[in-house]
Amino acid sequence: MKKTCLLIQVIGFLLFHPAAAQFEQGTVMTSVMSTIGLGDFGTGPMGLGFTIQKNKYNDGDIDQNYKSFGFNLLPRGGYFVMDNLAVGADLLISFASQTSSDSDYKETESTLAIGPFARYYFPLEKFYPFVEGNIGIGRWKEKWSNGTDGEEKESLLIYGFGLGAAKSLGENVMIDALLGYGSRSWKDEDDVKYIFGTFGLRIGLTLMFAPGE
Repeated sequence: MKKTCLLIQVIGFLLFHPAAAQFEQGTVMTSVMSTIGLGDFGTGPMGLGFTIQKNKYNDGDIDQNYKSFGFNLLPRGGYFVMDNLAVGADLLISFASQTSSDSDYKETESTLAIGPFARYYFPLEKFYPFVEGNIGIGRWKEKWSNGTDGEEKESLLIYGFGLGAAKSLGENVMIDALLGYGSRSWKDEDDVKYIFGTFGLRIGLTLMFAPGE
């Protein structure tokens, strides 16, 4: 019973104690974010998921049985160039695959991109709204096989912006939630441009290192 009461007190302290982390000039931030079940990659809270798909007809027949796996991560590092304003660099890593147990069909898709971001906080007493924007360039690759193999690679442009809020989980740790818009675009060898836009939600953890720590 005493252990349970102590655990409740610790959780309450982490959730409701105001953050000691400062958004002052010179502070360093690092974080990892991911989407929640939106867009092409990821079906879980941290953008990691596994899905089984079956096409079942009225007569009970199943003609295909697909298995899909995907994840996406957005590690980043930043520096507060002035109070409340952090700038830095993102690294976007994403992967998805789909296979069929009833045929030779297999498909994989991956993205790797890097670029700058900027985030401005509006510090309140117990949570911290922010606005954010990012842009990056990278490489998109798709491979498939269904009796024959194929591959396609294209240069990629990404950008995004949104509104979010951070909540302290301790002296230097915060949990972030960002609601915003993201775009991916590229041109193929026939000069056809593909543009994908997504409204979605990202969550992540952020570490703050104040000057002198």
